[in-house]
Amino acid sequence: MIVSKTPFRISFVGGGSDHFNHQSNIPGKVICTTINKYMYININKKYDDKVRLSYSVTENKNNVKELDHLLIKKTLEYFKIKKGIEITTLADIPSSGSGLGSSSTLCVGLTKALNKLKGKEISKENLSKIAAKIEIEKCKKPIGMQDHYAAAYGGFNSILFNQNKTVNVKKINISEKRLNIFKKHLIMFYSGINRKADKILGIIKKEKKHNKNYETLSKLANQFEYELCEGDLQNTAEILHENWMLKKNLHQKVSSANLNEVYENALKAGALGGKLLGAGGGGYFIFFAKPNNHKRIIKRLKNFKHVDFDFSKNGSSYLTI
Repeated sequence: MIVSKTPFRISFVGGGSDHFNHQSNIPGKVICTTINKYMYININKKYDDKVRLSYSVTENKNNVKELDHLLIKKTLEYFKIKKGIEITTLADIPSSGSGLGSSSTLCVGLTKALNKLKGKEISKENLSKIAAKIEIEKCKKPIGMQDHYAAAYGGFNSILFNQNKTVNVKKINISEKRLNIFKKHLIMFYSGINRKADKILGIIKKEKKHNKNYETLSKLANQFEYELCEGDLQNTAEILHENWMLKKNLHQKVSSANLNEVYENALKAGALGGKLLGAGGGGYFIFFAKPNNHKRIIKRLKNFKHVDFDFSKNGSSYLTI
């Protein structure tokens, strides 16, 4: 039995620039961190030649070709596995359609575990590349690549997407003390609304808006990194807000009237800025607020689940059974 443990991530700034845009001379850039909420993938050789998956539903099929779960199906096909396998997925928090990079976390964790099944080790770089290739090319998902690199590498990172199609992952140069102060200002809520990020991103791409704010988002990531490491931490809230306004204006499906009301209520209760994580449409909100205002915000958003979390330093790994 093989079990992989892969962290979810929070993307602060730059999401939408995490692809190779040949219309610009500026590389895409994202600032993100993994958190101490994980997806666990259990792989076992099945006693017969059939295939069994257990996630939000259970699939019992004769072979991989018959599977309904596209991402798991395409990952197994990539590794040339046709039958005789059992896979179970579990998560610490509601993750499907959450904005925490759940599908990419699944792909990275499954790729990691299947390499182990094959008796092979894999570098963080190759793990990121293979998972991104499976989800973007094999599954034809109109998404960026930040989630695969975030889940594979782990930690608080600046990720560059260069024009020569290379990706650079750099640890954010910040002291533990300053990082802890930043963390104490953050507060997260679960909206209870799940959505398919690829559908929202697909609409944006179809309407040719996916590169609309590419350079602005990349520049905002630079500003966020400076304020986070050397400047005024309170300015990161303004940058989060600006990043969210840019994303929200791409399409009405990114943020409904109800979600806009949640955001405005948080600001009225003392939040200085924030965003809906991921592509929008639902999932998790993250806000930056002075710690003494957190109780007021929690009370104002009492209909939504307050999620306690911390930053994590490690990427996808194995558990010893």
